[in-house]
Amino acid sequence: MLAVNVGFLALPGVMFSSTNGNNTLKSVHQETILPSSSQIASTLSTEASIGSIMIVLLLARHNRSKQELDPSEAVSG
Repeated sequence: MLAVNVGFLALPGVMFSSTNGNNTLKSVHQETILPSSSQIASTLSTEASIGSIMIVLLLARHNRSKQELDPSEAVSG
């Protein structure tokens, strides 16, 4: 899921862009990138995926120390 979200954000059509400035020779074109609703949703999904991976790693680390105990000791302590 994380790879799909990051790949979706890399697509060029996901972000809206608007060009500001005149078309004279001395003007510099400045492009403003505006976030779209699909980009915001994909970014939130990416952050949720990273958060769930971190929680899984923390829970696996916590439960690894309980493997050597008896089941009754693991539940009580």
